Amino acid sequence: MVETVDSTVYAQSPRARARFINQRTKRKVKEFLVKQRGYKRPDFNRMILDLCAHCGWTHEKIADVLPVANASTVSEWARGGKPNFENGEAFIELWKMETGIDIVPREGEWMTYKYTVGQLDIFDDGGLCDQVISELEAASKKPLG
Repeated sequence: MVETVDSTVYAQSPRARARFINQRTKRKVKEFLVKQRGYKRPDFNRMILDLCAHCGWTHEKIADVLPVANASTVSEWARGGKPNFENGEAFIELWKMETGIDIVPREGEWMTYKYTVGQLDIFDDGGLCDQVISELEAASKKPLG
């Protein structure tokens, strides 16, 4: 353990020791620590790639919309930098609004789920296009007359 001024004070002062005894054994503290172990921060790099590749945004456009200084701030997030809470929350809301996805991608989860961003493939959903095609095929097979 690294000895700091605070830790030496707590070790030597009985009043200070009494305030911090058994903090980790309390039920609420244990629940918080368990939840904290599983927390993964949002994957800002993936979200920036989604906006740039699929939605036509650039780092400059993102920086202009968000309350940040300039595009180099967004570039730093793409390289792994951590935005402060307000900017990160604003960016997540922008990403959700542009992509229409409610799940926020987390670091280390890039293979656990997939989502489509931007223009959806209208031929894979079995919707209106498939119905029109099947009606056209049925109409073409009917004899004329």
